[in-house]
Order: sequence, then structure tokens, then C-alpha cells
Amino acid sequence: MTLSADQQNQLAQAISAELKCARMLQEILQREQAALKSTDPDQVLEISREKQQAVKQMQACSGQRENLLASFGIAAGSTELNQLFQSGSATACTDLWRQLGEAAEQLRQQNEINGGILALNQRHNKQALDLLCGRSESRNTYGATGEQNPDQPGHSLAKA
Repeated sequence: MTLSADQQNQLAQAISAELKCARMLQEILQREQAALKSTDPDQVLEISREKQQAVKQMQACSGQRENLLASFGIAAGSTELNQLFQSGSATACTDLWRQLGEAAEQLRQQNEINGGILALNQRHNKQALDLLCGRSESRNTYGATGEQNPDQPGHSLAKA
């Protein structure tokens, strides 16, 4: 399948818009990483709100691209789409498509890093809370969902 010059231009604009959203989301995820490391809950919350908006915007751009492709008779994720980019008949779009794929991989990696930092922070907070409540880690067992469950209630070390 080949696209006309006008169709290629429309597709290039749609992919460019999605790429711009991906780059904006990448910047937000990097700021989120810094906020998670600084353990500033207000900053994390604010960035989380920004991230939600950026994700919605990226989903909208992705939907527009998929609708555009559908209007050309190409299903998103289809072999026709891959063939279109591999054939070289949509040269204006091929590089943008590659960049979008790379950006998606970078977003996935950054999201995994941030998830790891968040999990570590949660574990530290739980350990601190357990210590304050007089629960020791040696008395914790694992439940069916993999969460730690104390065998017996702890004794508070202090009262406020």
C-alpha cells in the first residue's frame, strides 16, 4: 500500500504531535524521579497530576493517529502499517515512527525506574511505621497476595 503525499503529510503531522506528547511526558517522568528521590509529597502529588494530564493528551494523540490510519484503510498495529514503513513509500513518516518507538521505550524504562523508587520508598515507610508501632520484621509473614502480614499486633513504643 502507498500513501499520497497529502496522506503522508497528515500522518507525519499526527505522529509528530504524538512524539511531542511523548517528549513532554518523558520530561515529566524525569521530574517525577527527582521528586520521588527528594521525598517531597507535595511535589510528587503536583507532578502526578501533570503526568495524568500528559497521559490523557498522549492517548488523545494516539487515538487521532489511529483514526487517521483507519481512514486510509490501515488498522493500527497491522502488518499493513509495518509494510508501509518498511517499503519506504512513506519516507516522511518512517523516521518519525522510529523516533516514536524509541520514545515509547524510554518512557517504559523511566516509568519502571520511578516505580522502583516508589516501591522502595513505600517499603522504607512501612519499616519505619512498623518500628514505631513496635512490630519487628521477624514477626511478619506473607499472605496469599504476597503482602506482609504481622502475626500478632505489636506494642506501641510511644503515645502521642
